Amino acid sequence: MKKCVIVAPHADDEIIGCYEVMTAKNVKIHEILFGSREALKEAVLKEEYLDISMGMAEKVDFEKYPSDLILLFPDPIYEFHPMHRMWGAVGEKLLRQGKTVVFYSVNMQAPYIHEVKSPKAKRKYLNTLYPEKNSLWENDNKYFLFEGYTEWKIKI
Repeated sequence: MKKCVIVAPHADDEIIGCYEVMTAKNVKIHEILFGSREALKEAVLKEEYLDISMGMAEKVDFEKYPSDLILLFPDPIYEFHPMHRMWGAVGEKLLRQGKTVVFYSVNMQAPYIHEVKSPKAKRKYLNTLYPEKNSLWENDNKYFLFEGYTEWKIKI
């Protein structure tokens, strides 16, 4: 079983970008870290996360995490939001230090993007967990139809 830590700059990024990881049978989500206090506060109110430890990404010493953890960060190249890019740069730094980092993106132009296996289930999960944000993805299929992951290999 693979253990993962998801770094989500905003509440809902963990589902929008990592739904397939979160629902995979061979994956245990060790922790979800949010990039802002508001996102953490919002996520704490969500029942589905009661069995997952959560925290503020700013307060985590990633270098002390065991090497068997897979760290998921927003892609610093293909994501457009400044906060996503900022956290992606943190992931890139950890990758250079030898950590196992997988980058995720929902940007349709990312070369590794793919269709989600069960988009209806993803949309239902988003609507259940974040009903107040329904209008965000109501007319924008990319939030529940596509996502993608890539592992970079750093050669020195």
